[in-house]
Amino acid sequence: MSPAEYGAASTLTAAALLLTSLLAAPLIQLIVRAAARGDEDGPALLRVTGLYCYLLLPIAVAVIAAVFAFFVPDLFGVKGTIWAIEVLAIGFQPAASTFAMWVAQAREDLPRFVWLSATSVLVTAVSKLVLVVFFQMGVLGWVLSDLTSAVFSALLAVSLVRLPRAKVLAENVHYAVKFTLPLIPHAASLWALMSLSRPVMAAVAPLEQVGLLSFGLNLASVAILVLSESNRAVLPRYSCEVFPAPTRETFAPVAWQLIAAFLVPAIVGAGVAAVGGFIFAEAYWPSFFLTGVLLVGQAAYGLYLIPMNYLTQTAGLPKFSSLASGSGAVLILVSILLLAPRYGAEGVAYATVAGYAAMALVAFILSAMHKLDIAWRSWAANWPGVALAAGALVMSVVALIVPVRHPLAFAASGICFVLVLSAIVVTRLRNNLRD
Repeated sequence: MSPAEYGAASTLTAAALLLTSLLAAPLIQLIVRAAARGDEDGPALLRVTGLYCYLLLPIAVAVIAAVFAFFVPDLFGVKGTIWAIEVLAIGFQPAASTFAMWVAQAREDLPRFVWLSATSVLVTAVSKLVLVVFFQMGVLGWVLSDLTSAVFSALLAVSLVRLPRAKVLAENVHYAVKFTLPLIPHAASLWALMSLSRPVMAAVAPLEQVGLLSFGLNLASVAILVLSESNRAVLPRYSCEVFPAPTRETFAPVAWQLIAAFLVPAIVGAGVAAVGGFIFAEAYWPSFFLTGVLLVGQAAYGLYLIPMNYLTQTAGLPKFSSLASGSGAVLILVSILLLAPRYGAEGVAYATVAGYAAMALVAFILSAMHKLDIAWRSWAANWPGVALAAGALVMSVVALIVPVRHPLAFAASGICFVLVLSAIVVTRLRNNLRD
C-alpha cells in the first residue's frame, strides 16, 4: 500500500474505533473487578456486561453500519460502504476484546486467554496477508480482514467464556450503568489520545502525510500494546490491593512497570532502527523519525498506568479517571489544529508526546489529591534500573533520528540493548534481595 492508501485505512480504523471507546471500553474496569474480587453480585454483573457485548452491541452497531452503507456516500475520502464494513467489524470485536479476554485475564485463566488472543492475532494477520498483500484489495481488503477477524473472535469468545448462570436484578443493571457512565469520557479521551490525530489530520493535511504519521504511530504503538497487555496481567493484583499500599500484591508489579515504561519503548525503537531500513519500503523511512519522537510519549503512558490503576482498581474511583486522559486529549487536539497545517506529521508527533506527558502528570496529581495512602518511596531503591532503562530509551531515540542505515544508528541500537539487559539484571537482583 502507498502511504496515501495506508493513511486512508488508518483513518478509517481510528475513526471507527471511536464506537468501541464509547460503547464498550468503559465496561472493562467493571468486568475486571467483578471477575477478580469474587463479590456476591459478581456473577450477575458479568452476565449483564456479557449479554451487552455478546448480543446487544452487535445488533445496535449493525444498524449504524446500515446507515453508513445507505446514507453516507463519502467521508474523509473513503466510500460509505467501506465505512459500513469497518463499523460492522467494530460491533463484533468487544465480545472477545472487552468481555471474554478480560474475564479470562481477571480469573487468571491462561489457557482461555491464550486461545482468544492468539486466535485473534493469527486470523487478523493471515486475512491481512491474503486480502491486502496477495489479492491487493487495498482498503477494501483491509476492512474485510477486520470483519473476518472480529466475527471469528466473537464466535470463539461465546464458546469459550460462557455467561454465568445468575439472576439479574434491576439493581445490578443500575450498578453497572452507574459504575460505567463516568468512564465513558475517560475511554473517549484515551481514544482521542491514540487515534484522533488520524481523522483530524486527514481533514487538514494530505493523506500521504496522514499515512506517514499513521505508520510512525503504529510502529510506536507496539510499545503501548506490550505495556497495556503487561498492565492487563497485573490488574487483578491492583484489584486485590488494600491501603496503605504497597503490600506484596503490588510492590513487585509496580517495580517492573516503572522499568518497563522505559524499556519497552526502547526495545521497539532499537529494533526499528536496526531492521526497519531493510524490511520497509523507502517511502516510509521518514516515519522512523516520527517513531523516535512518539516513543517518548509511550514511556509517559507506561508511567500513567500506575497511579491510574490505584485510583480505579484499588480505590474504586473511576469517575475521576477522565480528568487525566481528558487533559491529554484536549492538549493533543488543540496542538494538532495549530501545528498540523504548517508542520505536518512532525508537528502532530510532538503534540502527541505533550498529550501523553500531561496525562501522566495529571494521573499522579489525582492520586495525591485523593490522598491515596501510597508509599511511593518504597520504590526509590529501584532508581539504578530506572536510570538504565531511561538511558536505553534515549539511545533508541538517537538511533531513529539519525539517517536510516547510518552506522551511528546501529551503534546506538547496540548500546540500547546492552542498557536494556543491564536494567533487567539490576532490577531483578534488587527485587530478589528485598524478598
